[in-house]
Amino acid sequence: SPLHTSRRTMPSSSSVLQMAMPELPPEVGKYSQVPSADPYFTNDFIPKGLLKNHSTKDGTWGVIRVNKGELQYNIGEESFVLTTSKTGIIEPNIKHSVKSLSEDLEFVVEFYRLPGTGPVDEQREGL
Repeated sequence: SPLHTSRRTMPSSSSVLQMAMPELPPEVGKYSQVPSADPYFTNDFIPKGLLKNHSTKDGTWGVIRVNKGELQYNIGEESFVLTTSKTGIIEPNIKHSVKSLSEDLEFVVEFYRLPGTGPVDEQREGL
């Protein structure tokens, strides 16, 4: 009987691509930043709401800016390490969370809105 060979292909590294960081639309305008009282969130001061999955409302984008140290930014199953040179973009209605990766961590979250999306009516736990 003729030999039957099966071809096994190894998954290429391109099939395991990491999700790209979302991009902030150029037309959004900044309207708020947290923390509002202190200069930064730190390793010792991150509200519990940021550590668990949460999301922004329709039309609200966020930018996580690290001033010092490293912060893990989770979007679904994907994780990014944010630093002074890598910011995190938060898309509207997308569940996300953060986790400190360094003792010297300092970061802020800026909030942006698309023009014409209505008044800002967000209740923020512990911010």
